[in-house]
Amino acid sequence: MALMLGTSAFAQFQSEKKSTPKDGAKSTPDWTPIVQDVTGVNFLDNTQTISTADIRNAGKCMVIDYSATWCSWCWVMHTNGILEAIKNQLGNDVEVIWVESDPSTTNPAELTGTGQTQGDWTNGGQVPYPIINDEAFNNLIGNDNISGYPTVVFVSPSGYWCNLYGNEDWQFGPYDATEAVTKVSALLNSYPQPNVAPVVNIDGPTTAVNGSNATFYANIVSVDEVTNISWTAQGATVTSGNEASFTTSWTTDGTYTVSVSVTNTTGTTTKDITVNVISWNWGNTMSYLISEEYGSSVGTGSAIHWGAMFPAEFMTGRQYLKSVDFYAPKGGKYTLNIYQGGDNAPQNKIYTRVHQIPVTAQAGWVTINCSGAVQLDQTKNLWVTFNTTTIDYPAAGAAYSGDPNGSLVSIDGSSWMTIQQASASLDYTWMIKATTGDQPNAGISTLGNVELNVYPNPTTGIVNIDAEGIENVEVMDMTGRTVMTANGSTVDMSALNNGVYMLRVNTVNGSSLQKIVKK
Repeated sequence: MALMLGTSAFAQFQSEKKSTPKDGAKSTPDWTPIVQDVTGVNFLDNTQTISTADIRNAGKCMVIDYSATWCSWCWVMHTNGILEAIKNQLGNDVEVIWVESDPSTTNPAELTGTGQTQGDWTNGGQVPYPIINDEAFNNLIGNDNISGYPTVVFVSPSGYWCNLYGNEDWQFGPYDATEAVTKVSALLNSYPQPNVAPVVNIDGPTTAVNGSNATFYANIVSVDEVTNISWTAQGATVTSGNEASFTTSWTTDGTYTVSVSVTNTTGTTTKDITVNVISWNWGNTMSYLISEEYGSSVGTGSAIHWGAMFPAEFMTGRQYLKSVDFYAPKGGKYTLNIYQGGDNAPQNKIYTRVHQIPVTAQAGWVTINCSGAVQLDQTKNLWVTFNTTTIDYPAAGAAYSGDPNGSLVSIDGSSWMTIQQASASLDYTWMIKATTGDQPNAGISTLGNVELNVYPNPTTGIVNIDAEGIENVEVMDMTGRTVMTANGSTVDMSALNNGVYMLRVNTVNGSSLQKIVKK
């Protein structure tokens, strides 16, 4: 079945950072080839044309500030004199350019402060850098890479660019001029050069699911032509490859090494990544969530369907669906749909339920208990999907597991692709768990969004739980395996190893999950 959705249909996908980012700050920038050279007329001198090709051919780097006149953080950066400091201190090596790149605010009056704006961006025509009042200048790095204002980039003469502030978020700014000059100075000594062996990094899971595909990507920076890419995978079902991406799997739990060697006309660089292979389908829980690293909630501003497909080979012994847990970034109305059959899209719907979360609720795990026995066909794929039309950020993603079956998305509910295919900037696994069993389950009619308090957290042993109507408590490790159970409002975890666990608190009103640290 051919997918009819193009990536343009998902152009609205955005990522909203949570308290724990998906990735830590990187020590090296993400160098990316520019899309195309561009030209623009200097607003301060309409006889001057700014050409990025001419600047690069002269051997100069560029710092380009993509901003909008309505943007308060852009105005803070402007009034802090950051661009002036870069120009004045590094102007022999760096060309500084300010671009009004929002197509909705390119009226010249906005720049001089006579329109609806923060103020006079030209400083009376005295700023020491050109101003480009043309969103076409975005084409240098591509509109998709300007996800917010300000976006400040460094461009090398060799045709590569990186974000000047990396993964740092402007809401925690502003940054001062001294810091900016230091950042640019470092990049002047580290940008991609010709006649250098490739710079290589591997993107891929450090934890993989036993029996499921894991995909690795070679991020290659090379001014010279790349002539060869070769992968090797220790102990895997597919042990070698020769493309920029490599997919394999393992049949035995353990720790393995995946390596890629990249050769250009100057030399060869080899990079390794260590992968911990685990079996996630212990007991009755099925989930592609193999870490509790809450990276982001993902939204579109429009209708969205998202879900996970569990292959038939994992369905043996799973006769009934008991409940589904999912992480809700915001309150609102969520619709759960369960299907069986279909490789590229779900086929036969066997269960549906609408779950309303109070709009005032905080982000957290929610359990939907199936009301009645939901019998499963163990010979068919199981699809667990959600959709909503009322929530801007409806889906929650953890660190990508490497298995595309855990990150499926659709606009219309019929044609599906992975979030990685839909958006180059997002690489999450949906935070969904399905609990199955070999006996029918009548379920609980009152759905879970249980109010509870767990303390102390972290704990050295005894954990107290404040919640009404506690029936039992399950303690699970990060693979979803239940390592102990308890009755009542007190759990003694002193015999467990130090680490991160999840408490599933089952009450007469539903269930709720709470992360806890044992130390």
